[in-house]
Amino acid sequence: MLTAILTGLRDSRLVWDLLGPLYNHRIHHALHELFEHIARDLSLQGNAQVLDVGAGPGHLALRVAELHPSSTVTGVDFSPMQVRAARRLQRSREIGNCRFSKANAMHLPFDEARFDAVVSVGSIKHWPDPLQGIREMVRVLRPGGLLLVSETDREAAQDDLERFMERFTAWYLWNPLLLWGLRRIVFGQSFSEGQLMKLLERSGSREVQAHRLEGCPYVIVKARRG
Repeated sequence: MLTAILTGLRDSRLVWDLLGPLYNHRIHHALHELFEHIARDLSLQGNAQVLDVGAGPGHLALRVAELHPSSTVTGVDFSPMQVRAARRLQRSREIGNCRFSKANAMHLPFDEARFDAVVSVGSIKHWPDPLQGIREMVRVLRPGGLLLVSETDREAAQDDLERFMERFTAWYLWNPLLLWGLRRIVFGQSFSEGQLMKLLERSGSREVQAHRLEGCPYVIVKARRG
């Protein structure tokens, strides 16, 4: 019962609107290497159109835009607070080829085959229907375009999870409680590598493959639209 209640709170837009600033303050340091790896792994060509679904405070989308200045990056999030935070970060970093807006992953407000690459990191576990959201990502992806989804690994090794937790250490966080929350709520109510690969396969994607960043308790799965 407690796990179900806390998972519901984890996925609540109201909670993200209220506690988002605390999350934003910590998440970039914790996931910096993952964001950098994904941004460099996209291998975009020319004037590519990129979509980041569940962009949060915008760290990944802005890094993609920085590394690929001839591309246009669109970041969407369901939380108005997160969209405002992403726009503030964009203005402070003066990155012009990126924009952010509020949108629901279940019904993306874009035409079919609009984007050359669609990514989502740490977001789909919060969606009411992850398969529907991934199908929407595939819908707006051009044929042959790259789909990349990364999510917390429910089968993460304890050592990797403890190292990840250390990046969140702060005076207001009691480490034993934080580790319990990560293991039982954040990671435990997420996806394994096999489950994430199966979701992408069921979405109609092809060439589905998984890989990992050493020491990072996240699964990374890539595929192509058929």
